[in-house]
Amino acid sequence: MAGKLFIVPTPIGNLGDITLRAIEALRGADVVFCEDTRRSGLLLRHLGLRKPLRALFLGNERERSEEALDMLKAGQTIALISDAGTPAISDPGAGLIADAIAAGIEIEVLPGPQAILPALLLSGLPPAPFCFAGFLPRRGGARRAALAELAAIPWTLVLYEAPHRLKELLADAADCLGDRPAAVVREISKLHEETLRGSLRSLRDAVAERELRGEIAVVIGGRGAEHDPPPDLAAFVADSLARGLTPKDIASAASVRGLRHRDAYNEALRQAKLGR
Repeated sequence: MAGKLFIVPTPIGNLGDITLRAIEALRGADVVFCEDTRRSGLLLRHLGLRKPLRALFLGNERERSEEALDMLKAGQTIALISDAGTPAISDPGAGLIADAIAAGIEIEVLPGPQAILPALLLSGLPPAPFCFAGFLPRRGGARRAALAELAAIPWTLVLYEAPHRLKELLADAADCLGDRPAAVVREISKLHEETLRGSLRSLRDAVAERELRGEIAVVIGGRGAEHDPPPDLAAFVADSLARGLTPKDIASAASVRGLRHRDAYNEALRQAKLGR
């Protein structure tokens, strides 16, 4: 009988973010596949667990995935973790997950820590819909080509970047996307968590004057954000009600236009009541 693959998110900073289900899954695993056995070993010791560890990183992902698949077919239970956050999200593991699905292996994905949503909410930009693009290419030409493809997307963009490439990313983004509102969020859940907000060019200049460290997420307003200010709330709601939208529909559409979900909903209720 085949085993089971658990996808287990691990803390991105604060060890208190580990979930009870994650601990249970790690405790029940026969083997833990991870990016770095040293870092994962520290986490397991912190949790009071001792498990065999197998390193699965970009350089050996194909080989290790085959090894893990053989173990799963033999009936073993495997937990897949990354150094921080959710495996396969800008980290190794997607290949193993795809192989396990193709082989009919049971998979359980646990919810847990990741940087995307905290960065999105801390930015203050419309949180839905959004596009997560992960790490863009490191080289300037390829990075600018990727940004040019993202330029047409009307949604808020979320990217990851290394500290030493942040200034170049912000400069290229301003050139390719326009001087959109943006935020740089670093060290989420850690002692020195920080959010910088402004336009892409102002953030580029601010970053040039500092030496930022740690894990960094960049959140950028969608297409038109640099030119189109949010509409007047009352007028937006009145027009939406006239077109037959419900308060719930209006609230959902509001975030795409740069308006607060709750404000739009309350205004829609107020105007609907007055119109009775």
